[in-house]
Amino acid sequence: MTDRPKISFIQFPLFATKPDAWLPYELHTAAFPLGLLPRLERAWASNPKARKKDRLPTWALTELLLELEPQLLTVSTNLRAGTWLSAVHPLIDTTVVALALEAWVYGHVAAHESDVPWGDIIGETLKLQWKPARPNLLERGVQPNGTAEPSETAYKVLATFLAADWVDRGRHLGGRDTVKGSSWIMGPASPDGDRSVFLWPPTRLSRGAEQGYSTHYLRFKVVTLPHDSRLLLRVVPHVARMAATQPAYIPRRSKYEPATATLLLHGPSGVLRGTERDSLLRAPVTVTGVKDEMRWTWKPGLPQILSRLPSPDLFPLPNQVRVDPERYASPSEVGGGQTPNPRAFLLHSTGYNYFNDTADDTEDGARETDGHPTGTGFQPIDHLTVFEAMAPFLEEHHLMPVAPATEVKPRSRRLPQKCPPSGVEYPIELWHATPRTAHAVHLVLTQVLGLNDTTTARAGDAVVRCYRGDEFSVRLHLVKPGLLLAGWPKATETDPDKRRQARQAAVEERARLWQEAFPPEARPVGCLIELEGPGYYKAARLEDPKKPLKNALPRQCNRLVQIIKPVNREPKPDAKRTGLHPFEDTDVRKEDIERITAAVRDLLRQLGHLPAIPTLFGAAPFEVSALWLAHAGPHFVPMLLRMRTDGTATGQLIPSPNHPIEPEIPLERLPAALAEGRGKVKRTDQEALAYFLRGALAEDDTHDRLFIARAATLRNKGLWPWLANRHITPDALVWPGISVTDPDKAAVPRLPASLPGLRIVRINDDTGELPHGFGVGPAPVATEPEDSIEDVDSEQGPAETYPSAAHAQGAAGDSASSGDDGGDTETESVAVLPELRYSWGRFSGVARWNDRGYLAINPRPDTSQLPKGVSKLSGPGNDSKNGQNPTSLHIHASFLQDGDDPDQLALYVQTLRRFHSHTNKATRLPMMLHLGKLMEEYIS
Repeated sequence: MTDRPKISFIQFPLFATKPDAWLPYELHTAAFPLGLLPRLERAWASNPKARKKDRLPTWALTELLLELEPQLLTVSTNLRAGTWLSAVHPLIDTTVVALALEAWVYGHVAAHESDVPWGDIIGETLKLQWKPARPNLLERGVQPNGTAEPSETAYKVLATFLAADWVDRGRHLGGRDTVKGSSWIMGPASPDGDRSVFLWPPTRLSRGAEQGYSTHYLRFKVVTLPHDSRLLLRVVPHVARMAATQPAYIPRRSKYEPATATLLLHGPSGVLRGTERDSLLRAPVTVTGVKDEMRWTWKPGLPQILSRLPSPDLFPLPNQVRVDPERYASPSEVGGGQTPNPRAFLLHSTGYNYFNDTADDTEDGARETDGHPTGTGFQPIDHLTVFEAMAPFLEEHHLMPVAPATEVKPRSRRLPQKCPPSGVEYPIELWHATPRTAHAVHLVLTQVLGLNDTTTARAGDAVVRCYRGDEFSVRLHLVKPGLLLAGWPKATETDPDKRRQARQAAVEERARLWQEAFPPEARPVGCLIELEGPGYYKAARLEDPKKPLKNALPRQCNRLVQIIKPVNREPKPDAKRTGLHPFEDTDVRKEDIERITAAVRDLLRQLGHLPAIPTLFGAAPFEVSALWLAHAGPHFVPMLLRMRTDGTATGQLIPSPNHPIEPEIPLERLPAALAEGRGKVKRTDQEALAYFLRGALAEDDTHDRLFIARAATLRNKGLWPWLANRHITPDALVWPGISVTDPDKAAVPRLPASLPGLRIVRINDDTGELPHGFGVGPAPVATEPEDSIEDVDSEQGPAETYPSAAHAQGAAGDSASSGDDGGDTETESVAVLPELRYSWGRFSGVARWNDRGYLAINPRPDTSQLPKGVSKLSGPGNDSKNGQNPTSLHIHASFLQDGDDPDQLALYVQTLRRFHSHTNKATRLPMMLHLGKLMEEYIS
């Protein structure tokens, strides 16, 4: 038997600056015209729609300039800073800057002053004085907590410099980018300082009836991690998917904003003047309507600018691109007519679908739609190939690969036993019309959840069945609501206000009928509702009742809602896909049983069927709490979720004028409170938010409790500045709402002795900041006992030398998957990539970054079956397959009591990502935060 190579380390593909590194860069900078700034500030202060009178909305100006002017490197949002604009060469023609300023002023700053000649004012004051500069792109300071503080130039320019150097020097990864005719070009500029290079041209891809274009891009981004004094750089491969056929549906990402989409514009000699480098520009569009009624327009402000640019004909009309995306993406394939310049590509995103003109129309005359053929994600071999290819290139610029990390070994690989409340009977109603749907629910309760069907009775017109088990029971009411679930005609009024009023009146009338038929019960009832998909209602031109049901039933009928599609398709025993096979010789498909199981388990979760929190530090259970900050237009909806030591889960909302007292309530009653519109606070009311957050920490209590703080919302919104990377100091707590940098208000930190029992863990789930992680090996010198290191995949041979990109000490066990993990492997293109000289594999677990910081990676989901050796960088043959990016979660043990072990606390938080009763999948967030996220669907 051949010895299999071992995994010894966890490699996070990051690069760090050498000590005292120097990377000078010649550029030119210009300050904002100070003569214009006072006029803008007075106009903004008089704007009745301005939220923060002392802060101009400069983010919009920054976005606009970077979208239009390819010569700019950076645009500062601080108009009083010494550097507003930076560019390699001074801008001789400032027309674009002037037009962007004018559009920004009229659209964002002074829309109420339409009679003011802002164009003339800007033209008189826009006298940019360009000054040469030679900054060090690797310059950084170090904060008192030991965290690197990159200079503004390092943060905003370094990524662009490295991306441009990669392109200009014709560097390669060694896979498909070596194919003749392929090269890397510059991607759009970003306000956040990251920059991408795109492999060009994109590849046309087909999968069945699905059509599209795809390519890869590498994103360079400067990041920091708490208590790490090094400037860190990520270089990550991504997939870009672009449309080849007319879009039929583009979803709205917020009910408060219209749908948007992004066009990528490409011209071989630049998009604007025809004299810039080969690059892409990002052009956002606003989307209204669906299918043939869909319309695209440039985002507000752009049309006025485009018509006055030096070459206005270069920008296509958005709606023309929508109707015929193939012509603008690849005119050579379409033929005929004038070739568009620049080429325009609709950037695909999740939820888009497209017309399939090759298929026959459906029976009702509707055109068939399909998705995009390109799969998402990359494979371990792809990420490590990029890491290895970048190592020599970045070393020339004084950036070295970061040393591998070590794993924090858990005492046991097994999860603690999940113990939901025992002896509870959960009332569930099934609103259905299809007999097979009721049969599928019966199979789930008996065959999947293991309950016994004990009694059947009638309650009026409903059939009641009792299912009992060792831990819990379900009382199932079979209800046939008939026309109460039918859609109702759409409002036809031409006036938008009257149409909105008619739609609201129809919803209120239907809600009244629901309440009459199903009056509220004393305790929440789960409601499993069978409804057709949205396409059914659109085709019939009826209103879809799903959202009204979610809003009305919790509030008016005390019912928690879970929507399911009808189970009405016959199994196919001979089908290739196992999901179409019959479930245990029944007339129900396996895939239908899987989705009904997920729906029933989630409904039980909403009714309070949750596991009690496991113990920590081997002692009694801790109380665990977290604050979820939901967005609702101009409001926040903060939700405090708490799991008591006795297993009781509760929720609490922030007091509001309509509900000045908000007590702690059982978690299953929180949806009704949210549906009533409670718990909303204005985004600008920072004081109320900070007070509520401080109350969540329970400073007067003394029992053992753990608060999990999500950095992505609390630090970024200014609610809790202490949580920022640059400020967070272990065991020196600064209360929410208190500035850490204000010299006039010195923050006095609280120590653990003054807050007995309190522990705080900060998590960061920002995928843009955090690296992926992989197992690599073997180690030059083993530092762990041999039996602590598990086998890695046998696809790679023994490593002859330790990789240059992973050259540090330490050892870690591998939670890597076996090479024989299912799926069809395409090996014809893998050999194109340079072979890695070491063993490698997937990793799941917790890795120590420093004394208080950890990077945690979840196990690979069962749905990801593509073998790790299948590369998507090597050629287009694997583009339609879905990879799996092992994204990390940063766990920071921020505030501990004496004697606490931060390693055990990090492992505990990682356990909470898998400690669910409603799903076996590990979630991105720990349990309490995940439950808060799920509550958002009930916010009215």
